[in-house]
Amino acid sequence: MQGNKKILAIISGMMLLFLVTIIVILVINFRESSQKKEFDKAKTIASLVKDGLTAHMESETMNKRELFLKNIKKSSKAKYVQVFRSDKVVKLFGKGFKNETLRDTIDDNVIKSGKTKILLNEDLAHPTLRVTIPYIAKSSSSPNCLRCHTNAKEGDVLGGITMVFDMESIRVSDTISILKIMGISLLFIIIFIFITNRLLTPHVSALVYIKESLKKASQGDYSSRIKINGDVESAEAFKWLNTLFEKLEQTINSIEKNISLFVSDRKQEFGDPLEKAQYAIENLASIYRFKRTIEQDISKEVIYDRLVQIFKNELKIADISLYEVDIKKDTRVLIHDDTPEKLCEIADTQTSIRCRAYRTNSIIASDDFENICQSCKTNKEYLCINYQIDDNISLVLNIKPKDKDELFENKKIIGYIRNYLESARPVLQNKILTEILQRSNMIDGLTQLYNRKYLDIFMDTKIKNYKEYSLAMIDIDYFKKVNDTFGHDAGDIVLKGLSDIFKNSIAKDDIAFRFGGEEFLIFLADPEDALKTIQKIKDNFEDKTFNLNGNNLNKTLSAGIAYYNNDSLSPWQIIKFADVAMYEAKNSGRNKIVLYKDIEKDKTNLKNGDEY
Repeated sequence: MQGNKKILAIISGMMLLFLVTIIVILVINFRESSQKKEFDKAKTIASLVKDGLTAHMESETMNKRELFLKNIKKSSKAKYVQVFRSDKVVKLFGKGFKNETLRDTIDDNVIKSGKTKILLNEDLAHPTLRVTIPYIAKSSSSPNCLRCHTNAKEGDVLGGITMVFDMESIRVSDTISILKIMGISLLFIIIFIFITNRLLTPHVSALVYIKESLKKASQGDYSSRIKINGDVESAEAFKWLNTLFEKLEQTINSIEKNISLFVSDRKQEFGDPLEKAQYAIENLASIYRFKRTIEQDISKEVIYDRLVQIFKNELKIADISLYEVDIKKDTRVLIHDDTPEKLCEIADTQTSIRCRAYRTNSIIASDDFENICQSCKTNKEYLCINYQIDDNISLVLNIKPKDKDELFENKKIIGYIRNYLESARPVLQNKILTEILQRSNMIDGLTQLYNRKYLDIFMDTKIKNYKEYSLAMIDIDYFKKVNDTFGHDAGDIVLKGLSDIFKNSIAKDDIAFRFGGEEFLIFLADPEDALKTIQKIKDNFEDKTFNLNGNNLNKTLSAGIAYYNNDSLSPWQIIKFADVAMYEAKNSGRNKIVLYKDIEKDKTNLKNGDEY
């Protein structure tokens, strides 16, 4: 209704302004018209007086001119009529009556200039109009003025006439006319405003409802409806608008319901469902691009790198550690770490007990409770998120905010983190399955150690990452006698027994390969512990008793160790050196470990020889 009043006020103001303008124009026109009317009347009276005086002069009755002038004054309803003579007429005919002399400077100016003077006195009580007209001598007039006024020449001023008219009656008449016009105009304006109000009210009301509905819609409320009023066309338009709002509300509610999964964990309030939808769609687009990218990646390690990239570059997490948990082995491996500080290194083993986030499969924050995670030996803030990929692998993300404010901000993006992990999950599952299939093709079926196929890959690619390492070649002493005496099944038992010893003796970064038959190759990442590790294997194997077809049997092994310390030798040459050392152990009595560097022979020929 405020809008309706505003429109009516504007229309009324414009109409009143128009009325005032018309009234002003009318006043000016009435004023000018009244003056012109009286002036024309004065000119007519002046002409009549001139002709009458001329007739009196010719009939020699000038002594009766005063009666004539009184009659003129009475008939013209003039307030004052007075003629006056110029000096030339005075010299020729005398001064005349007493009232025929110059009365004031206006008469004098008219005599001197020969021009008519008009003076309007706009006194509120008694307005008057004074007109003073000169009489000019003309030979062309009838009768000829110069015939009687012998001392005058063409164009001389012979005298003049002054008339004063009362303008009060005219003013009253004009005022009454203006008031009538103004009254009629006001009546018209009132009628016009009334009709306009009747016509505009439903439309303006609808506009108000539209405004309120749009305002609510801009704030996320699409439930408002427009009251249908007005003519048929307007009502139809309002009906369509209501239908539009209804569809918008239904669509937005549906979108909001369907996208709630993508924003519910962000702990972010959205006043407008469209903003929520926009945010979710941006997330979906980002996640879709991420998923489409990682589907083309060759390994899970590359996907892990991309996850770290997303967390750091897009989510602006400054300091994170990402762990891969081997569920079956109950251990975890550090995939990425921004700082050398390890908050919970103890949880790398027995992870299901020592890592609270993994054990409870929940989000652990340092502000949840004092010393919430017993394995995190720190006074700093932390936030841990566990996400299980499949039955074999789980990921633990450890965020290390610098203070409580940053921890609070990190909590807000937990939902976003989980969305990315969720999108990566099926791709990681496929990569893990592919790795399992690849590993099964590279695993020896009997011993469950890596076979020669994986050894080729390892030697050509992954071993390059190590600046120094050791390789140990191991062979079971007199293994052929076992097969010949007890059969090949018994030989398999011995091979599997040695493989188990390998698995329980080597470090997590070490790798055991079945090189062929009863020969094994062990990659030892730490050269300083190589001899100690191989000695442990030798001792445990020697102490192990095998029950073969009811017979107890103990076996021994021979081993050779070669070291690599970032020199120009290839990995295959190091295998050759380890093999040479192993055969030296066999040739020198078996059941011993020989270091290649201790062999007394010419190594130069071996270094320059062919690769194994």
